[in-house]
Amino acid sequence: MLIKEHFGDPGVLTRQFPYMKSTYLWKNDDFIITAKALANPNSKHHELERQAVALHQAGSWRLAGEYWLIAAGWRRNMMDAGNEQHVEALQFVLRHVEYNRALAEWKKKKLSRNAMPYPDQFGIPEE
Repeated sequence: MLIKEHFGDPGVLTRQFPYMKSTYLWKNDDFIITAKALANPNSKHHELERQAVALHQAGSWRLAGEYWLIAAGWRRNMMDAGNEQHVEALQFVLRHVEYNRALAEWKKKKLSRNAMPYPDQFGIPEE
């Protein structure tokens, strides 16, 4: 639903990602495949998470939360539920969903600075 609302279809969304562009390194014949290049062939969710971070930093918290939620759905569909790192990554993404939702709600209600949500309240370490 969120993909359709924001992008129309998944193809429109993924065409924005660098690895989908014809100029991306592995798209040309001279590219040598390395372990690093193959480390994450399913990087759709990573690109979406980068966009969510950029939106968060710009103060578009509602939209950032929705991007994080789309990324969580992609992660969930691709992850190995028995892999602890995959589960932790999904939990990390979902914490960002809740944090951005809380920030959007705080902004919408025009609450005082004292009521502002902080990352540590959602289990997100401050950088």
